[in-house]
Amino acid sequence: MAHKGKRVLVVGGGEFASDIVTYWHENVKPASLHWCIPRGQHFFRNYAKLLPWRRPQALDKASSKSHRWLAPLRKGKPGMAWACHWTSGGSLLAYQGHGIPEFRNDAHFFRSFINKNANALDLIEDGLVVPKGKMSDCSGNTIVYTDGSTGEYDVIILCTGFCKEFPFLPQQIRSKKFCERFKFMFDADDLSLVFVGFVRPVVGSILTIAESQSRLAARVFSGRVELPSADQRQRIIAEDADFYRDYFKETSRRIDTLVEGLGYVDELANITGNYPDFWSLFKQSPKNWLTAVLSPYHGCLYLLNDPERREMALATLRRHKAGTNSPIQLVWISLFRLLWFDALLDVLGIIKYKIQMSKAWKAVKDCRVIACLNNMWLYPKKCLFDRSTRFDRSKPPVLSLSNN
Repeated sequence: MAHKGKRVLVVGGGEFASDIVTYWHENVKPASLHWCIPRGQHFFRNYAKLLPWRRPQALDKASSKSHRWLAPLRKGKPGMAWACHWTSGGSLLAYQGHGIPEFRNDAHFFRSFINKNANALDLIEDGLVVPKGKMSDCSGNTIVYTDGSTGEYDVIILCTGFCKEFPFLPQQIRSKKFCERFKFMFDADDLSLVFVGFVRPVVGSILTIAESQSRLAARVFSGRVELPSADQRQRIIAEDADFYRDYFKETSRRIDTLVEGLGYVDELANITGNYPDFWSLFKQSPKNWLTAVLSPYHGCLYLLNDPERREMALATLRRHKAGTNSPIQLVWISLFRLLWFDALLDVLGIIKYKIQMSKAWKAVKDCRVIACLNNMWLYPKKCLFDRSTRFDRSKPPVLSLSNN
């Protein structure tokens, strides 16, 4: 390999950067691969065991309606945020899913894009990869960081995202931002022009959103759904833009199509008339209602209003619910929320960060006594935290997208 054994710097905080770090660290000497995330980053571990005796599962399974009612995503999942930190970083004080000061930013939980490949962070804990924060200067092969440290590199890999370009469209359309389109989809002046699949969720699948967008576009084009009037659309566009401008105010807003995914999909379902009528479902069958509200998010939720496809949708939801949620979990979530447990951990996380950034800590962190205390602190993590489970990418995924 051309870069084998070289000093490498990876710049970026997305999944692509995590993949590069994960696959490239074996080709360089330990600690000669540096990972720089200039704006900081939140992390999730996408697939793992919650506890050693549990089956591994995708960690976005905690996305049922009952979860979202008790621990709203747009409020930072109160009562559940602590579990997200534990499953991502192996510590209740793993702020932002990692507890690494170089990667910390000012964004609150779920108000910033979340990297779902937290497995790459294990390489930092093992001393194989060195985390770096903001840069202040670059001269030749030398990078100067804002903390005063420097690094010399043979190779710099930029994983800083992509630009969306539509050269085949007129300039007046290309110049518009996505937040200037109705629900980030419909051009305000030409409803025959629709952008599907460009919205990016904080956490979750773009395909999930694209399915709901496609349903809305199909129903508008077929005449089954009528969009609001031009004046109403402009008002909704302005309201959505103001909401997300405030929601993501502590981020760089580099990703101008970033949304809170499940809430956004619910908004589209309200327009198409597919949002589940949970009260009617409860009156018809409390058992089916429990299935609907306890099952992890799935597109079949939006088929429950259709009598012809309801049983198929419920069967799919039951299959996805198996082993993922129970009323006991909801009791625990409610208790942790009432105790303000996450708020306490947030305060402790800030204290941890200030200690990590203090000159006194940097002077003593490598001494034997501190190393011994740190090993004692990490002992529960070594016993209970799952670092080994990985999603087997060699097996094709089983898709069960709902029909329109």
